[in-house]
Amino acid sequence: MFKRRPASLPRDAPPTPRPPGPPRLADRLLNWLVAPHLREDLLGDLHEVYRKQVEEVGPDQARRFYWWQTITYLRPLIIKRKAAQPNEYPPPFLLSPAMIRNYVKIAWRNLVHAKSFSLINGFGLALGLASALLIFVVVHHETSYDQYHKNGDRMYRVETVNVRNSEAHAGTYTEMTAVLRNEVPEIERVVPIYRASGQSLAVPQESKSFKEPIAFTENGLFALLDYEWSSGDARTALLRPNQVVLTESYAQKFFGTTDAVGKTVLLGDDINLSVAGVLKDHPANTNFPFDVLVSLPTLKRISPDYDTHGWGGFGDNYQVYTLLRQGIRPEQLTKRFHGIQVKYQKDPETIKNQHFVLNSLAQLHYGYNFSGRQANVNLLNILSLIGAFVLLIACINFMNLTTAKALRRAKEIGIRKAVGSNRLALIYQFMTEAGLLISIATLLALLLAWVMLPSAANLMGLPLKTSDLFSWQAGAFVVLLVVLTTLLAGTYPAFRLSGMPPIWALKSNKLPQAGGSITFRQGLVVVQFTVSMILISSTLFINRQLSLFKNANLGFNQNAIITVGLPNNDPGKLQTLRSQLVASPQIKDVSFSFNSPSAESNWMQGIQYRNGTDPIEIRTQMKMVDAHFLETYGIQLIAGDAFREGDTLPKFIANEVFLKRLGIDRPEKAIGQMVYFGDSQESAPIIGVVKTFHVNSLHQGIDPTLMQVVPKHFHQAGIKLATENLSAETLNATLSTIETVWKATFPNKVFSYEFLDETLAQAYQNETRTAQLIETATLVAILIACLGLFGLATFAAESRTKEIGVRKVLGASVASIVALLSKDFLKPVLVAMLLAAPIAWYGVSEWLKNFEYKINIDWWVFAVAGAFAIMVALLTVSFQSIRAALMNPVKSLRTE
Repeated sequence: MFKRRPASLPRDAPPTPRPPGPPRLADRLLNWLVAPHLREDLLGDLHEVYRKQVEEVGPDQARRFYWWQTITYLRPLIIKRKAAQPNEYPPPFLLSPAMIRNYVKIAWRNLVHAKSFSLINGFGLALGLASALLIFVVVHHETSYDQYHKNGDRMYRVETVNVRNSEAHAGTYTEMTAVLRNEVPEIERVVPIYRASGQSLAVPQESKSFKEPIAFTENGLFALLDYEWSSGDARTALLRPNQVVLTESYAQKFFGTTDAVGKTVLLGDDINLSVAGVLKDHPANTNFPFDVLVSLPTLKRISPDYDTHGWGGFGDNYQVYTLLRQGIRPEQLTKRFHGIQVKYQKDPETIKNQHFVLNSLAQLHYGYNFSGRQANVNLLNILSLIGAFVLLIACINFMNLTTAKALRRAKEIGIRKAVGSNRLALIYQFMTEAGLLISIATLLALLLAWVMLPSAANLMGLPLKTSDLFSWQAGAFVVLLVVLTTLLAGTYPAFRLSGMPPIWALKSNKLPQAGGSITFRQGLVVVQFTVSMILISSTLFINRQLSLFKNANLGFNQNAIITVGLPNNDPGKLQTLRSQLVASPQIKDVSFSFNSPSAESNWMQGIQYRNGTDPIEIRTQMKMVDAHFLETYGIQLIAGDAFREGDTLPKFIANEVFLKRLGIDRPEKAIGQMVYFGDSQESAPIIGVVKTFHVNSLHQGIDPTLMQVVPKHFHQAGIKLATENLSAETLNATLSTIETVWKATFPNKVFSYEFLDETLAQAYQNETRTAQLIETATLVAILIACLGLFGLATFAAESRTKEIGVRKVLGASVASIVALLSKDFLKPVLVAMLLAAPIAWYGVSEWLKNFEYKINIDWWVFAVAGAFAIMVALLTVSFQSIRAALMNPVKSLRTE
């Protein structure tokens, strides 16, 4: 039976008001100051007295009495102190082994439960970590050259600097060696090294012949560099003429054994070299990879005049290395070098436009060196930036996907907080999940790096090995990478998710806007696509610059020409070789010269023009050529005469740049003008002028150039092939013909050749590698960014499932729903396009400063990069958007 309401109480009467509670501030003060074990009883008594006071004397007087009681209770025995009895149920230590096991167990369950999230996030992180690790291995290798020599910090190379263009030449004058030894006491040791490429070596008793680069040097080299000896004596090796020191691999190659001391190697046609020692093979990271070292006096028999140029000329093949005394810095020798110039060079113009510097051993790998390849500082910087960018994009993916996934875990977080979990415990839990996923991604990254290492080594042209991935430096880097990535990628989601209010977490189905989480995620997407569009734009500009290099008119013909290094300069044999080669219908012409029209190693000579009161001194590139050089290479003669067969008197053919430096405005005026070798009286007339052609790579401008017939300096043959009906079969037949003629002329010399266009292309290897690296990085960055965008689109579609269902029931089309879901992701991409353009413009303009000949920075390239990024983003997002739009609305609304 239901009880009836009292008749005196109207049905619409308001409820009886609750009496006012005690002062909140007083309660807070007591909660803060009173000891925990007394707090509950004390507050209970005070509240009971307060309620009686309200009934008897009213709320105002009760509140005053409550405050008075609060103040009187603040006594030493009541104020906070350690409880006399320990807490029977102390809170667990959050980093105890049991708690850590619990964190890991729950983290693993969450990762397994959210397979798609784990796959997208883990693979993106693995790609980023693998890229960063491979880049670290490359950069570490390039910066580790010759770091193991004990005196490396005191070892320097003497370099000759051209003041006009600030270009430092690795070589110097042969006279410098004796001057430094005799006149500079701050230098402890001076060692010259002369490198001769493509020298013929033979072991007659083994019937073996080879063509190898040779380094001519002195015994002092073994005091500078820490070579390991297999056999022989470092104190006596290379002290006498006709001595050679080999590495173990070359001793095995020549004699089939490393026990080679005392055996004989034939250099050229008639120089017997005695093996004085065998060295352990050099490490890969050295700028002195000499497998054949020959005593310097032996060089006189091959090139009798290599040291007769005095202070008139030098080449990069002759380099001088010094060991400074303890406590001496290279800056202290600046005045010494200037004094040497004044004393020996004498010519004021040369002294003004040239000076000498010391370059440290640590910096040799970034310039011309004997290893055959130089590290490019810009390329290493670009690599490091790419690694940082790719890793940043991967970390942004992690943060974006983790915070977007918060909706699925909202109730879990709310329940944890409702049952007493504090924020620190939640932070530990989320950081454990981040660390676990990153650790798994790191293992996958190591596997990916191991798989990709051969491709990276091939791309960079480096001798990288699997052991480089597992060196202690790489291990330390991986540990640092895991820690930094966990902090960078895990900290924000951990603090963001642990800060969710429990009421919201249990009731809401939207991410709270406090802190601007959606805006923050969109900002991270902007960063991702800004980096991606910078890389896309850079790729387009670098490929355009490479196209300029490939298609530029160099002023001479480079196609269908092969070059062959000559073993000696016997004029009779060279003429025999030429006459037999041009007899073949597949060969158009043959020319002998010091080098190709455009070459890395050039002969620079001081030339004077004395047509006025003040002579004009010009640093000039010298080309030693024969009478067929212009015709073979297609160089255009615009005034005067070409060289003729049998010319013996000295005469020059100049290029237009040389005339411009002399102040001669018309080529015809130059014919017959006399020019002098430095400040000597030796002179020769200009008999012809050729149209300007590129004597250097397109990185540099065109040097003033003189051509002269000097047969003793012919080191290369250029063979022009007939291009009519040229096919792979005819090319092979032609090469066989050339080799047959070669062996008939030089029976003991190895025949090896190069195509001129391929040799010239090697000058742009750094740019080609840069383009390939940025292309690869662009693909990786876009892939990671799209993985993240795909994940965000997936979570966005899931969080709006009911909204999409309602819209479809109300008649919304698939296209409108796709547009609705896609627009939020395209806006950040458009913002990224605006940010990327000026950054990419600045970077490309700085890069182009390295080239004398360069492309223009056109606006449409940025538009193409932006359009491509928008298209990729649209395709990525549209897949999930279309899938969500096609879903049956009944499935999303059946629980409503």
